[in-house]
Amino acid sequence: MKLEQAIHCFKEAMIQENVSPEKGLGTEGFRFASTLIPVVNVDLLVVNEKKEILLSWRDDSHTGRGWHIPGGCIRFKERLMDRVQKTAIAEFGAEIVCRPEPIKVFEIFTNHYRDEIEDQKERVHFITLVYACKFKDETMLLEHQKAEYDSKPGYLKWFSELPGDLLDVQECYRESWTEISKKLW
Repeated sequence: MKLEQAIHCFKEAMIQENVSPEKGLGTEGFRFASTLIPVVNVDLLVVNEKKEILLSWRDDSHTGRGWHIPGGCIRFKERLMDRVQKTAIAEFGAEIVCRPEPIKVFEIFTNHYRDEIEDQKERVHFITLVYACKFKDETMLLEHQKAEYDSKPGYLKWFSELPGDLLDVQECYRESWTEISKKLW
C-alpha cells in the first residue's frame, strides 16, 4: 500500500511540475528511473573520410574522466532516428547521416564503486544501440568544440584508433573493435 501511495504521489508531482516523459524526466526523475530499469541509448560512431572516429571528452561522477562515443538516452515514445539526430545536434551542432540499423548492440553494466554517487544503482545498466554515422558537412561542427584540448567536457577530437583513456564503461568497444570497424562507412 505504501508503494502504491508513493507512486501516486510521484505521478502527481510530475503533473504539478510539468514533467513529461516524452520530453525527459529531469535529472532527479532520470536518476531514479535508472535505478529501476535499464537505460536505452544510442551511441553515434562518427567516422570521417580518413576513417578516424570522433570522440568526446567526458568528466562526471557517474562515468569518470575519459574519451567516449557520444550518445544520448531515448525518451518515452521517441523514435530511434529522432534521438540519433537530436543527439547529433546536441553533441556536434550538426546533422549526420547514419545507417538505418544499429551496427552493434551492447548491454553495459557499471560495476565499479563511484565515490560521489549516493545511490550506487543509478545509471548502472545500459542497452546501447551503436550507429555508424558521418557528417553531411564536417564544416558544420561547432567552432568552440574544435578549440585546443583543455579537458573540458564535450570537447571533440578525431582518433585513428581508440585511445587508452577511453571510459571504463565503453571498454566493450575496444573488445569488439575488429567486428565494429568492418561495419563503418
